[in-house]
Amino acid sequence: MASISPSTVLSAAVMIGDAVDAAGRSTRSGSTGSSGSTGVRIPRSPAPTATAARVLQTADRYLGVPYVWGGNTPETGFDCSGFTKYVFAKQGIQLPRTSREQARVGQGVELDFGALQPGDLMMFAEPGEAISHVAIYVGDGRIIHASSAAGEVTYLDLGGDRAAWYLQNLVVVRRMR
Repeated sequence: MASISPSTVLSAAVMIGDAVDAAGRSTRSGSTGSSGSTGVRIPRSPAPTATAARVLQTADRYLGVPYVWGGNTPETGFDCSGFTKYVFAKQGIQLPRTSREQARVGQGVELDFGALQPGDLMMFAEPGEAISHVAIYVGDGRIIHASSAAGEVTYLDLGGDRAAWYLQNLVVVRRMR
């Protein structure tokens, strides 16, 4: 039996979506779009639950806090998993410290943008490597995360120019209840 990684499936779905768009079907019913340069169509997200809304409001307060490897407070800076752990803890949801450990808690969610809900944790890994990044799904194709590339806590549009790595390397989505 052959094994296919989730990132391979997601990449194939992106290519199929590009082919459909190229064939002249530029919109889908129910899609809005973060389309940007990636060609990915991401369906409009449902409204966040009350808990997810509080998590996202908390996360937004830390925009611009510097990225610091190993950082886990706004005073010292955040790395990706330190940020998610801190933000969720402010809402009474305890997460483990690392992105690899966070990938094992909560409820698993299908790797399909139609299944994602605001407040979900998205984990990323290079092919054949361990999980190396975590972000919080904001909804409508956006994430908030402590980004080493940006050097701070920031938003990222998954349909934009800088989204390719994230789309290609999404491996796990978890929902905290």
